[in-house]
Amino acid sequence: MAKTDAKKSGDGVYYNENAKKGNPWWFQIMVNGKRVTRRGFRTRTEAKKERDALSADLNRGQYIDPTKVTYGEYFADWLAGRDNIEASTREMYQSYFNKHISKHLGSIQLSKLSALDIKKFITHLRTKGINDEPGFEKGLGDESVKRIYSVVDASLNSAESFELITRNPTAKIPKGEKPKVEKKERQIWDNDSVKLVLASSKGTTRFWIAYFLAIMTGMRQGEILGLQWADVDFEKATIRVRRSLRKNKTEFKSVKNASSVRVISISPLTVGFLKEHRDIIEMEKKKLGRLYQDNDLVVCSSKGTPAYASKVLEKWYDICDKYKPAHEPRITYHDLRHQSASIMLNEREDIRVVSKRLGHSTVAQTLNTYSHLLPTGQETAVLSLDRAVGIDIE
Repeated sequence: MAKTDAKKSGDGVYYNENAKKGNPWWFQIMVNGKRVTRRGFRTRTEAKKERDALSADLNRGQYIDPTKVTYGEYFADWLAGRDNIEASTREMYQSYFNKHISKHLGSIQLSKLSALDIKKFITHLRTKGINDEPGFEKGLGDESVKRIYSVVDASLNSAESFELITRNPTAKIPKGEKPKVEKKERQIWDNDSVKLVLASSKGTTRFWIAYFLAIMTGMRQGEILGLQWADVDFEKATIRVRRSLRKNKTEFKSVKNASSVRVISISPLTVGFLKEHRDIIEMEKKKLGRLYQDNDLVVCSSKGTPAYASKVLEKWYDICDKYKPAHEPRITYHDLRHQSASIMLNEREDIRVVSKRLGHSTVAQTLNTYSHLLPTGQETAVLSLDRAVGIDIE
């Protein structure tokens, strides 16, 4: 049994379970004659902060009894308290709740939410999506169902950690019945098709440079749309990746993680096309004068404003439909990043170099994503077997 130390002070009693790693601090407080426990704090200071907030709610009469609060009310509090997620992620979670979760789970009391409720919700997403018309049988895709379920699961894990519920009801759902996504190989084109589409579409849209950069650098869509000329060093032939443009927004954000901040070498061909594109933008600046909104962006509108991701994708699909060979699949703008990786790996480039260019946190991440593209080494192995056996064919 874990040894528990009580730390008494003028502001209450806090406990530290010495044998428990991670977040050992917790506290208890009396609410309407009942003892309420909150667990999962990394330090005593964090536990005190939560205890003070709970006490303040009690004094203001704003404390909500966990046995009476609905899942919808709890979800709102849970999301508001997630200060470690980006604004875009928060918006996505809220959208999931508004479109899907609220109607089917929102009014159920948190303490009474069951595994059966969650299973019915999953079935609804798979069969009807956001449509409730009788007989409608087309639901959301596996990836969408998995993402929505994961948000519900995460919120209930937090509720369990804070002892608002005794156990996350999703734990009772059999593993085989939980949403999952079968791993699929990325759709890529052969090199001749890439060359044909890029050559044929050049000059048809101002966003052509964005597609070219995706293939030639492996940068993410937001990184390309947030790239500024100040980050392009023509003399050293490099691009410094340090910011990203929020999807369909006009504001920047930091890149995905520390490994995403990187310097990418660019080819002479890429340097040439970037200089050509820069000249076009300089002409637009002179033409519009004061009306031009100079954000120093490489990819932008004719007025200098940030390019919307949806518009860039729309133009890419136009190019696909018009110029790609009939035997090639229709791929997304994001798939061009994978096209870049496939070209490098098929050319036997060092996996560590590829991983760094893509901004992956580890080489293992690159291997997990692109292992099917790596040479197996079996070509030389089978020749060794031939030499060893040495039987002639008559």
